[in-house]
Amino acid sequence: MQLPHLLSRRSSLGTVARGLGAAFLGSGLTATARSPLVAGTFRFAFLTDIHAQPEREAGAGWKKCVDAVNRFPERLDFAITGGDLVMDSLVATPERIAKEWAVFDDGLKNLRIPCHHTIGNHDIGGWSKLSHLPKDAPEYGKSLFVKKFGYEDAYHSHSHLGWHFIHLDSVALDPESGDYFGWIDEAQERWLRADLERVGKKIPIAVVTHIPFFSIWNQMHADPRKGENPKSLVNNANQIRKLLNDYNVRLVLCGHGHVVERIQLAHFNQTTFIQGGAVCGMWWKGRVAGNAEGFGVVTCHPDGRFEFEYHDYGWTAAKPA
Repeated sequence: MQLPHLLSRRSSLGTVARGLGAAFLGSGLTATARSPLVAGTFRFAFLTDIHAQPEREAGAGWKKCVDAVNRFPERLDFAITGGDLVMDSLVATPERIAKEWAVFDDGLKNLRIPCHHTIGNHDIGGWSKLSHLPKDAPEYGKSLFVKKFGYEDAYHSHSHLGWHFIHLDSVALDPESGDYFGWIDEAQERWLRADLERVGKKIPIAVVTHIPFFSIWNQMHADPRKGENPKSLVNNANQIRKLLNDYNVRLVLCGHGHVVERIQLAHFNQTTFIQGGAVCGMWWKGRVAGNAEGFGVVTCHPDGRFEFEYHDYGWTAAKPA
């Protein structure tokens, strides 16, 4: 079988608007051309917005993506998921939630490398004004996600070969509307501050959040004056960014918008914000504004440099019956 091809559009980190702020939306991008691995350099896969479901051959698509990761021509040390692992727990019944997670689990079991998970809004049970899921149901809230993957909380961190990885829980509940919105709560912010202090200011850090801190996607496809929905971005992102600014945060990865997007202000700080497309494309209905169903590969270097590539794994959406 032919290996999944690397999408051709590339943007060099050294030529990003030379001294100006820049943002990119595209069907594929990478920070620099791929470099030979040296001691301390490693690669990992970034798989976001899988939206596992029994319909639209999503299970087969998810397995094809996992197979492409397994057959990737260079070593991948681990994988990271970026949230929205299942189609929608927000308004689903317990039976439906179980079916969607079964599809996700059936694909994940074939992955041959360790995987670290990030929670997305659709992985949370009943956080919608349209939901009838009882609050005492085991599927309600974030407890199913936390229990399934053995985490103490929906946010966590780990380290690998001199890099530190922080997985944030970017989803909060609005008690008045009954819906979710993008937010990092106070308890998590205290944990984040302590985790950063423990790591120190020299070690390169990658942060993973499902809901983006920043995005120009809505302005690009709608109107540059368009305001953002509270569900689209982390509403207190600037507060969290100011905390991160004191540390060696090189990369913030996210999902949620199903597009490939890179935001970098060249002289503002050292952090690059990348939205990593979607395994499912447009919920297994096809591409999103030209962005193929795909996954990211990140190469991390000991000095904090990185490269990002987006790979189309060759999925063709099923035609409606």
